[in-house]
Amino acid sequence: MTTDGDGNSKQYKTTAVVPASITSIQNANWHGRIPIQLSIAPTSLSSPNKPRTIHRMVSRMTYLHIGLFDEIMYLYEYAPSSIMAGTRLGKQAVVVREEPPDSPPKQEQQDHESDINDKKRIKEDIERHQDEEITFQSNQTESSAPYNDNNKDQRSEQSTYLTSTNSSFPECWFEDEESGIPLRWQLFVGVLYDLMKGRLVVNNPGSPCNKFRNLPWKLRIHFTSYPTDQLLPLDIAVPPQQRVSENDESINTAKHNNASQQAQINTLIGRIYRNSLKQALFLQYGSSKVAMSITKNNHEKIWDAVLQTNYEAYHQVNTELQVGVMAQPINNKLSLTDDLTSTDEKYNKDLPQLVPVRVLLNDKPAIQKPTLPQKKAISECLKQRPTEILQDDAVMFVSPYTTLGDVLVSCLPDLFTIDDATDCHTHYSIQGVQPSLSTTIVDLWRSLCHPDHFLYVTVATQ
Repeated sequence: MTTDGDGNSKQYKTTAVVPASITSIQNANWHGRIPIQLSIAPTSLSSPNKPRTIHRMVSRMTYLHIGLFDEIMYLYEYAPSSIMAGTRLGKQAVVVREEPPDSPPKQEQQDHESDINDKKRIKEDIERHQDEEITFQSNQTESSAPYNDNNKDQRSEQSTYLTSTNSSFPECWFEDEESGIPLRWQLFVGVLYDLMKGRLVVNNPGSPCNKFRNLPWKLRIHFTSYPTDQLLPLDIAVPPQQRVSENDESINTAKHNNASQQAQINTLIGRIYRNSLKQALFLQYGSSKVAMSITKNNHEKIWDAVLQTNYEAYHQVNTELQVGVMAQPINNKLSLTDDLTSTDEKYNKDLPQLVPVRVLLNDKPAIQKPTLPQKKAISECLKQRPTEILQDDAVMFVSPYTTLGDVLVSCLPDLFTIDDATDCHTHYSIQGVQPSLSTTIVDLWRSLCHPDHFLYVTVATQ
């Protein structure tokens, strides 16, 4: 209600902005994909014919070794034979056959070959190099059938991966092609990409296109020279239940080998994921009671949802785990007209005891500090309002909630200041976006946390 020059009152209609629900934002993040261009490192290549470059859309909520499993196994066929029959696999290896690719590889400088000629050339290459395949304790070989992209199961059965009585997933690692930095396999794809994107932004401040056109993300896979000084060991042990007898015919089938190797990497990363989830639950509830009470069935459901990047299945279990996931976004502006007698329980019933937050600066280990959802009690803020009020568009309010800026100032005081100002040499991001530093950390955590319940804040500097 306002008045005009004649003193007459006027009433204007206002349009209320309805905030998006927490679950709708989570759902959108789970459906986010990153286009990846994958190639094999020259040092890991033994075949005279370089494999094609692979293009894939990979979920932000998965891990590289899981989201690119099929691509890893395809490129592994081009690794040196000494690696494919290496010490990690022992001396029980049998025949290695090439898995038909998602699209037939083309010879260099032949861009317009017909599909028929491509299939004939692939068949000729396989026959020519058949004698060069490495065979240990087996004389059995398998021929490659024409590729059929409409039948993935048939393609899987036509190929025979490296098998053994102790068959292992290959020890491989990824690097960012632009920077040459090894990528940590225990981090989510979205977190790794945000770190890489941040480096491009701060190193090219005068080129705004880098913020939007640095796609596809170019990665390179290595099967040699694992950087143990920079990455956690990809320690994959074959569980006894997955080992098979030499006399078991299943060791010569691609289906068994593929399932066994995929189970190994899923088990390793699944263990990392569950440990991280338990840490987050402990911070939310202040005890291990909730984490320890998760049933085996729910553990399997939530991990399978992560493997399949299925938000609907994940949400069914997550509603019983994450604190306040069904609550409304917090009103960070408390009016001075609020009742002084309001109790803290009125505002705090859906708040976690501590907010699970990890801040990652460049390629350094994650910074994890206890983060309270509030800087002080609601009632205390209201009582102190005469001295701690702020004015914005004639609306008086105080804010007791911890903000993103508060967290970054606490974790990285040399890079962030309390006045919410950052320079062009620093870039922060959460789930690919750059929210205001005045946003409450609880709202960000509820909406943008990863499947392990941690909010990952990436920070890149020059």
